[in-house]
Amino acid sequence: MHVAVDLNSYLQFVLTAIAVVVTLLYLVKSTASKYFVVDDDSNFESSASPTAGFGDRRMDPATPEGCAVCSNVTKKQCSRCKMVKYCSEACQRSHWNSGHKFKCKDLQLSGKGSSLQGRKSSAVSLTHASGTSKILDHSKKVLFPYEEFLELFNWDSPGFPPCGLLNCGNSCFANVVLQCLTYTKPLVAYLLEKGHLRECRRNGWCFLCEFQHHVEWASRSQQPFSPINILSRLPNIGGNLGYGKQEDAHEFMRFAIDMMQSVCLDEFGGEKAVPPNTQETTLIQHIFGGHLQSQVMCTECSNVSNQFENMMDLTVEIHGDAESLEECLDQFTAREWLDGDNLYKCDG
Repeated sequence: MHVAVDLNSYLQFVLTAIAVVVTLLYLVKSTASKYFVVDDDSNFESSASPTAGFGDRRMDPATPEGCAVCSNVTKKQCSRCKMVKYCSEACQRSHWNSGHKFKCKDLQLSGKGSSLQGRKSSAVSLTHASGTSKILDHSKKVLFPYEEFLELFNWDSPGFPPCGLLNCGNSCFANVVLQCLTYTKPLVAYLLEKGHLRECRRNGWCFLCEFQHHVEWASRSQQPFSPINILSRLPNIGGNLGYGKQEDAHEFMRFAIDMMQSVCLDEFGGEKAVPPNTQETTLIQHIFGGHLQSQVMCTECSNVSNQFENMMDLTVEIHGDAESLEECLDQFTAREWLDGDNLYKCDG
């Protein structure tokens, strides 16, 4: 009788354990279904087709058709993320040092995620945090048409007289940058003529929205006013900036421009959703951005090597008796001989 009781208890324990495991599996499956969408009709055939799906690497919108640095046609790609192409080791090294090393892992993860979607169109719907979306047509790869930028650049409005800003306590570094941005014609023309407020996709505080209020107030005010609404949000603009502290004007300018660029990319799903080359077609990139070309010529075989690096600003040094920005730029772009420790190894 004692053995039978132990056997019944054991069977009861096993059945209870099985019931608990089945229940847990059901809960995990139901919870995962809220966050992951699995297409039962998806197939991954290797046969060629005239219309490649979205998951096909050849048509992946995150993969540039040419080199990410100089746009030359190439088949070589980053061995880690497989999402960015390069034509030479020099271009890969330049792009890696300019920021790709921080984005490579994210691109690798986004590439794996996109291969599961199996869509049949080159137009990708990008969803914002607010729930609305825009269609980014990767066949065009232009976020803000350059022709529209030229119209803003040639804005023929008489503008408005300068308006002072009050010092709110060690805020001169920010005031001088805000004044420069307030009188950057294409940026002001965009904010006053088209406006960013009605197109903003951010749920929280937005620097570009606040700066539009700032520009509108400066265009109407006859007296100096306080930019406290921006100064009180310095940590939101740059992580190490703080209200009431002495900060560097150039550092604040870089943070402000980067923040405006980030806001523009948010309209199309954010930085991770937009290919690197396409990120260079925003309004902010048209205004402040450019390419820095570094050219090396071999004195033995005359082989020429060009490297291009995207930039949002350019720091030039003041040597000797330079009296103008043009002279500083001439010194910056002057030819120099590479010898000694700087000796260049030619690919040819």
